[in-house]
Amino acid sequence: MSRPPVNKADDSFRSSLLEDASTANKLLNQLSISSTDSPKEMLSRLLSVKLVISSTSSDAQRQQKAPDNPGVQTFRQIGAGTCATVFEHMGTGYVLKKQNSETFSVLQDYRMHALIRDSFAKYPLLDIKLPKPMNFISKTQTDWWQVNKELFPAKYATPGNIMVSEHILPLPKAIRDALVEQYVPLNLAKDKEHIKGLPANKDCLARVYLGKRRRLDRQRPYPFFSLRNFNLHVDQMEELGLDVSAFTNIMADTLAVLHWEAKIDAEDVEFVLGGRPVAVYNEAPSFHELQNSNWETGTINKRNLERRSVHMWVLDFNRCQPISMDEKGLKQAVRALYMNDPYYPRPGSDNPKDQAVWEQFSTRYLAASKRILGDGETKLPSMFVEMLLLEGERRAMEKEEARKRASEAYCDP
Repeated sequence: MSRPPVNKADDSFRSSLLEDASTANKLLNQLSISSTDSPKEMLSRLLSVKLVISSTSSDAQRQQKAPDNPGVQTFRQIGAGTCATVFEHMGTGYVLKKQNSETFSVLQDYRMHALIRDSFAKYPLLDIKLPKPMNFISKTQTDWWQVNKELFPAKYATPGNIMVSEHILPLPKAIRDALVEQYVPLNLAKDKEHIKGLPANKDCLARVYLGKRRRLDRQRPYPFFSLRNFNLHVDQMEELGLDVSAFTNIMADTLAVLHWEAKIDAEDVEFVLGGRPVAVYNEAPSFHELQNSNWETGTINKRNLERRSVHMWVLDFNRCQPISMDEKGLKQAVRALYMNDPYYPRPGSDNPKDQAVWEQFSTRYLAASKRILGDGETKLPSMFVEMLLLEGERRAMEKEEARKRASEAYCDP
């Protein structure tokens, strides 16, 4: 199968990646893992953002060799949901997000990616990674589908809309194995080695849940244990000694840019810990090339997939909508935050640690908003935080009333 020629590089993107690689290589020498380390000690070290980790997994080795072997450059499924299925294009550094439902639009996701990429570019110190949007392929592009449908698993070869973007690499094998050792349920402990070897568990990203703790008093036997989209709760971060404060600041800064620069509600976005290859030399397409391309007009041609740095990433923008710069827009943003999974800290907790994380988040969010909007434009961010507080109080009251009703029903003879 023929591949398109390499286009002119986007110098700013390439420079950013080279800077990341330089930083990562410097950090490599700071990593010292002893074979006697416990899973907890290993996770405490390995989940440090920007730390470089060597991955010895067979999958990483296959990926590293794939660019020299076109025969293995297939589309491998790495994620699935009701709205879309995600495929890794082996050896290229891309993923393809194929639309499954008419209620979900990968074109909307692609447009939002481009908007957010342009917004993030204005704030080079923003410490979050965004999977770069590369291309959109329509289900009506028969020339592309005729050439490439054979690369899909047979059941997914029917033409559909696709967004092509940068691949967030899974967390390295050392982290995946330590997560299994540390958090596999007791009823599955005898199956740990089997769980580590499951193909689906190689596609491991960790969702950063600053707004939720595990309910250890309500745990029940689990029928399975999955590392795909592993939920990393704030109590686990504390248990592992991770830098919750750093995660909080990154999330607050990112939300401020999404609200006041991109001017979107950030509904249903995800924050995850994932990998990125070091020693990356990238040729990325320009905006004009993206508009006029039929396939991946860029190529990542020097990628060390066996050494990865860990970063926080933000992704999934298909449900994001523009917000107006008034009270109506603020209500939309508040609703979006509470409708989302518990990535963000929430106000109104009776846990002092959670309340401290919320206070840091809201303070940092207001400071970042001020830098974006200017000194005289802080009314809307302040109103947003106040509306979150009110919503948190309302939800806390509803929760307490529900608890009382349940207690009375239990005690009623």
